[in-house]
Amino acid sequence: MNIKSLFAATSMAVVGLVFVACSHDDFINEDAPVNNLKAEYATNFEQKYGKIAPNQSWDFCSMQPTYSLPSTTSTNGARTRGNTFNRTKETMEIGDTFIQYMADNMKEGKNNSTHGYPFGMKVPSNSFTVVPIFQGYARYYWQLWMHVDGIGDQQVWEKGEEFLYKENETDEWTPVGTGLDGIKNKKGHFVKAPAYTYNDLPADADMYFYIKVWKNGSFNLGIQRYEKYLEDPSNPNYQPYICSSLNQQMLALKDAPLDGLDIGDENEVTIIGCEDMLKSEIGSSDYDYEDLVFMVYGNPVPPTEEVEELMEYTTKRYMMEDLGTTDDFDFNDVVVDVQTGRKIVYKYVFDTEGNKSLVSTTETKLPDQAIVRAAGGTMDFTLTIGSTTWTKSEHMSSSVMWNTGWSGAIDYNAVLDEPFEVKDFNPATNNISVSVVGNSGFEGVKTITFPKLGEAPMMIAVDPDVKWMKERQSIPTSWFTVPE
Repeated sequence: MNIKSLFAATSMAVVGLVFVACSHDDFINEDAPVNNLKAEYATNFEQKYGKIAPNQSWDFCSMQPTYSLPSTTSTNGARTRGNTFNRTKETMEIGDTFIQYMADNMKEGKNNSTHGYPFGMKVPSNSFTVVPIFQGYARYYWQLWMHVDGIGDQQVWEKGEEFLYKENETDEWTPVGTGLDGIKNKKGHFVKAPAYTYNDLPADADMYFYIKVWKNGSFNLGIQRYEKYLEDPSNPNYQPYICSSLNQQMLALKDAPLDGLDIGDENEVTIIGCEDMLKSEIGSSDYDYEDLVFMVYGNPVPPTEEVEELMEYTTKRYMMEDLGTTDDFDFNDVVVDVQTGRKIVYKYVFDTEGNKSLVSTTETKLPDQAIVRAAGGTMDFTLTIGSTTWTKSEHMSSSVMWNTGWSGAIDYNAVLDEPFEVKDFNPATNNISVSVVGNSGFEGVKTITFPKLGEAPMMIAVDPDVKWMKERQSIPTSWFTVPE
């Protein structure tokens, strides 16, 4: 239809209206106040952040799962007996086959997560050995630690400790140090490293590894923050953050070669790649898993059957505006984590020679649950997640701003109410909404859904380690893709 015919059709429709009897209520648009607020919000959003690209998505969640061992109430005398162990140290040389594998497959700055898999661990035998075998391009200072049930936490190694390299077999050994450059940057082809053997730890006890990381504003000054931490360990400014096998900052590498690793044919081996950049602390992570690579090997007496269980959780954090104001963009009026999970059970059998084979894998879906972390608005609201609802006033005062820094510090691990089970949630479609009961002269209900592509967002999805903002502190521009 061209412009003339459009106007003509409209004019006829208007003429027709003269003959229709209308009541006063027919001219009242109950949605108009809400629509006006949303339009005002969209205008303010573009004024602050720029024009929105038509294909802009507001789902920033990477859906990276986290893993943990299932909790248990069973007792095992081996896990608690004595609570003592001893550690010996030798030296191991790592040949160029493994270093070349790292150069070819574990590129620095590239997401290398496809080269490994999450894992849970048990003490492989009453005697096992931990060896750092590669130190990558890593800007911070860190220490490798180990936790064993019934024993506790033990420091294994620190960055650069007695870790040597050389480019050619005839060269002298040179320390790698604690700076930014690692083995590849220094053109190392051979490594000499300490090998720590642990004796008398409780066999079959649950265990995991983690690194403590001290960051700093500059590339390789984490060691200075660590030294300040030693002087004043209670100062929160100098606390390390934790990257562990339980939050997928460590992966077991799938195809790493064992050539050139002097470990003996009788031992079982796991080679572990570590990532030292935690998104919640740094703002981003490259997930290259080459900052530290170490191996664990031992010679357990294998049972005839072995079952391993792993709990996998994936969490989306939804951060929302409630249109109480249309210009602050702090996205803290509602913050809720929605978690999906599954239990994975691996069953293995051993042949007469002790060779281990996977015979079955079963998965069991865990109930989805939601945790309200913050509620920064002063209006009552009802969350709808899938087919489950949760109303603020039924669990806390609706007029109070909870955990958004208005009065007191923000606790990013806070649980404002008991976690609650949700039904029919679909993280792919983001079937979540919030209905807000207005006040301050507007008594309608504002329903906010997950935004479509290119819309001004009143709700975004992020990783669960992303921190929400304080009151009236807008999300930084870097969060959004704004076309030039």
